[in-house]
Amino acid sequence: MFGIGLEIQRQSAIRRGTGWPGRYPWRAAILVLDGLLNYIFIFEFDVLMGYGLTALAVSAIMITGPRAQKIWMYAGLAAHVMAILAVQLLMSGLPFLMGVDPDDPESLREAAGPAGRAGLEQAGGGADASALGSTDSYWAMVHERVVGFIGGRGEIPVMFLMGIGLFLVGAHLFRAGIFEERGHRLRKRTMLLAFGIGLPIDWALRIFAADHASGITRYITSTAVAFGLLAAVAAFYANRTRAGWIGTPLAAVGRMALTCYILQNLLASIIFYDWSFGLAARLDEGSMTLWTMVVYVLLSAFLIGLSMLWLKHFARGPVEWLWDLGFRGIGSLLDRRQQRRAERSPGGRAAGAASYRLILGDSGPCAGPLFAGPASWRPVKRSIDE
Repeated sequence: MFGIGLEIQRQSAIRRGTGWPGRYPWRAAILVLDGLLNYIFIFEFDVLMGYGLTALAVSAIMITGPRAQKIWMYAGLAAHVMAILAVQLLMSGLPFLMGVDPDDPESLREAAGPAGRAGLEQAGGGADASALGSTDSYWAMVHERVVGFIGGRGEIPVMFLMGIGLFLVGAHLFRAGIFEERGHRLRKRTMLLAFGIGLPIDWALRIFAADHASGITRYITSTAVAFGLLAAVAAFYANRTRAGWIGTPLAAVGRMALTCYILQNLLASIIFYDWSFGLAARLDEGSMTLWTMVVYVLLSAFLIGLSMLWLKHFARGPVEWLWDLGFRGIGSLLDRRQQRRAERSPGGRAAGAASYRLILGDSGPCAGPLFAGPASWRPVKRSIDE
């Protein structure tokens, strides 16, 4: 979906006659900052930083032609698959190389030592809460994330390598018309590959090799199934003009995606971590999955209801408003800098003003509903009346 969003913005820039990537790198940089704050203060497994860094690279790749983009896409996918397979084979064989019993958790812990226990437990699919360290103190967790920043962000290289290929796949599918009527055959082929090949492999690995294929199912087969779901949703709405009772609430969540993602992390932390309700410590291994799903469903229902209620009164979510405010602030600084440069050019202020209008247009780069800013916090009815 990030790749699709990038392609939509690229095509929009072309229609406006502005260059690509233009100021998009600043948007991606703000996303990285959002992810950094989310990682430090809320959730150690943040994905926004990885997505933002990947978007910076892919936005540059998308300057090239379709052929070059396909080369990058195939190279990124191949490198990602090979890297995950290599790491999975290494982690699966590491206990044997170290001379320990892989079926004995205590033996694994002793061999790994304090620094390596979390990695071994995650690679083996373990769910031991101790792998994440103590959750008794909120500020102690914040301190631990800051001190162990490099290790805590160890998943970003994996996300970056995976994202290069997947973002470009999303952009390619959008250009090929996966959401349009002409994309019928493309949607059919995508679902056939995802559900006919990807899904059976995913389930087989989860059922018969869960302890030795967690990386493969997380980073490879699940991704293949996700493309099938994308094609299925696109097929469902291809000939429809209304979102319906399913699409309408989900669209509200989409409009508040950043807010919902961060709020989901915050609420789940409050529910599961020991510094608050500590539900994770009270559950045994047999009931952990069930209660996790129950909490997930309840949180999803809450976020859907909150999004629909909020958007009845405001044009965008609170985090989206702050994000947009930051981007508009950066845009204003860049505008003033460009204007000063234009005024210093030969011809004086008149030439500078003329070139400023030529570059930015009469309305400036921050015009339009995407940059409504603080006014978007007003009730929607009042905005319409105005």
